[in-house]
Amino acid sequence: MKIFWKYHLKEYFFYTFVFFIVFSAIITLVQGIIKLQDFLELNPSFKVIFQLFIYIFFQLLSFIYTLSVFMGVLFAIHRLKYEKEVLAFCSLGFSLKDFMKPLLVFSLISLLITFLAHFFLSPWSKRQVKEIQIELVKAQIEKPFPEKKPISLGKDFYLYVRKAEKIDKTHYFKNIFLLKRETNGKKGFFISQNGSYSANENIFTLVKGWGIFIDPQSNIEVLRFGDYKFRLNTKILEEEKLYFKRGEKSFSELKEDIRGLKPGTSDYFRYLNEYYQRFFFPLSALFLAFQAFFLGIYIKTSYRFLLFFLGIAVFLIFYIFYNFFSSLGENGKIFPFWSFLSFYFLVSLLLIFQYFGFKRKREIYL
Repeated sequence: MKIFWKYHLKEYFFYTFVFFIVFSAIITLVQGIIKLQDFLELNPSFKVIFQLFIYIFFQLLSFIYTLSVFMGVLFAIHRLKYEKEVLAFCSLGFSLKDFMKPLLVFSLISLLITFLAHFFLSPWSKRQVKEIQIELVKAQIEKPFPEKKPISLGKDFYLYVRKAEKIDKTHYFKNIFLLKRETNGKKGFFISQNGSYSANENIFTLVKGWGIFIDPQSNIEVLRFGDYKFRLNTKILEEEKLYFKRGEKSFSELKEDIRGLKPGTSDYFRYLNEYYQRFFFPLSALFLAFQAFFLGIYIKTSYRFLLFFLGIAVFLIFYIFYNFFSSLGENGKIFPFWSFLSFYFLVSLLLIFQYFGFKRKREIYL
């Protein structure tokens, strides 16, 4: 029995580790590139970009690990089944309960790892990303504009200046080229000899220049001005980037915020949903491990690519329904505690159904 346990645990951990390495590289790279789009306009250094990818990996660690657990158990059981090892163990007198015991131990270990990653590491890493973002925003506002280098001023402006200097809190420029895109589809550029930008007033001033614009109907507008002032609406100055959201707060901070919210309000349910989600999400590792076991038993295919895509599809269905019940709690349709409990209750019924179905027709599936 001891050898039986060690053998199964070794298989589960081996396949889980392999998938964890693969999924970590792919998912972190994709999500890192997506997240990096919000940072490029802040001119981050390579060191900051590297830190960003590390923190994104920590953010996604609980999700990646639960996916790896599911696929690891699925492929481990599939191998044991198609190499007739499951049948051999059953012939030696091992029952379904005997298979469940090492799986339960593996699932509980996975649950603990997922809990530590999701409860502590994920909020901490999200907070680190926000702190990096805040520091970059502050640096972008405080430092002089770069010379002879195009920079983004939000989604509607690109600025190129030949000379730039900062005096107090005002930026002064010479030989300015400012590309502008308006919401109505009109786009064009300004050329100016001199200009300035006041960070306090958020006003850009151009002195002695030209503006040339073209609208979607190809009508051209030419503007000659002495002084031209307008207010910038840039992403780098948005206040919403300078505070921590609920997913970026520690558990103690989250509890404190909930106490200050009025029960029954939309913010109350959102914060309360985040509160319970930090406890309930790690349970998915436990339920997914058992679902992977039964899926590996029930599926009759020798093609691993097909098994892989079927596994991904089942995992996505699980995750979609999890998010659906989570949204019910977040929107106040169901109290958040009961929304998560309802989801896992339904998953438990499904697993029980599969358990007794296998016991009744074990010979068919082996």
